Amino acid sequence: MKKVILLFFGLIYFYGNCQYYVKDRFSGYSAVKSGYFKTAKDLTVYLPKGYSDKGDKDYTDFIQKGLNENSTLIMPDFPVLVNENGLTLKSNQKILFQKNSKLIMKPNAKDRNGILNLFNIQNVDIYYPSLIGDKHKHLSTTGEWGMGIYILSSSNINIIGSSIESTWGDGICIGGRNGINSSGITIKNVILKDNRRNGLTIGGVTNLVLENAYIANTSGTNPQAGIDIEPDSNAYDVKNVKLNNIETVNNGNYGIIISPGNMVGKQQKAISVAINNFKDNGSKIGFGMAVTRDKPNAGFPQLNGNISVSNFSSQNNATAKFRSFKGASHQVNVNMDFGKLGAASKNANSFGQKFKSNDETITLK
Repeated sequence: MKKVILLFFGLIYFYGNCQYYVKDRFSGYSAVKSGYFKTAKDLTVYLPKGYSDKGDKDYTDFIQKGLNENSTLIMPDFPVLVNENGLTLKSNQKILFQKNSKLIMKPNAKDRNGILNLFNIQNVDIYYPSLIGDKHKHLSTTGEWGMGIYILSSSNINIIGSSIESTWGDGICIGGRNGINSSGITIKNVILKDNRRNGLTIGGVTNLVLENAYIANTSGTNPQAGIDIEPDSNAYDVKNVKLNNIETVNNGNYGIIISPGNMVGKQQKAISVAINNFKDNGSKIGFGMAVTRDKPNAGFPQLNGNISVSNFSSQNNATAKFRSFKGASHQVNVNMDFGKLGAASKNANSFGQKFKSNDETITLK
């Protein structure tokens, strides 16, 4: 009986402390609704007569028409099914998801799409979005780019209080196209669960703040990371990225992986990433670092810049709390605080991910 009681309180403790950094994703909801959305258009008026509020009818075209015609708008206060085209936003919009609002991706066979698409736009605020992908009902086995929120070459984007789960690819993907980075992205109070490839992918961005994030159970196709910082090519940057208060749980491979080797090329590139208050529980590897991957620089300028990690802790990892991977020579300065792991703090220069020597990596069990 005593063991049962202890287990019960142990479960209460565990579940009470998960999502530690996202205590209430609807924080400030009433003030936001009354302050920014007094005269907003409720998109329910765009739905056909006799509409379903069960999330079982495809209303993509109706909601898209509302998005096209309004700048300040409120989503219906019930689930809405959208098809493989998703919804495309425009510049200078404010969008409020109500407490029962939800967008559900209709099962499809597309390799690449998004539920909310932000392509080459500016000045968008999205409050409390709730999105569910088709990971468990997808109609093909190919591709890995079915995104929840898909941001390409966009700037001044604020996403507050989001919940995104079960996408075919990433919960959120931030990148660029045609050589244009995204910039000025702020994401706060986000829950990303059960996404197939990554919770969040950072492929090309300048000035990103991610604050208060809970990312769990990412699995299905590699990298299977809570957060994957992996620029697409030498055409893109990862600059001034700040990740604060990040909790990752039970992700297939990594809590966070930093792998910017694709940035190496004809243009001299510098990465700058600062992570503060990051804890993992149960991912295969809590934190992975592959600064330049295992390939030669082929005569290109070496990658430089700064990566710092402070207040990092990890537990219940099958492979390692932290693992670095051998790669080509670079000039990135890596500063990691291992204090919570019971190891001495370590700084590294030049071969930044080689914390002992150029031929040796470090793995903390």
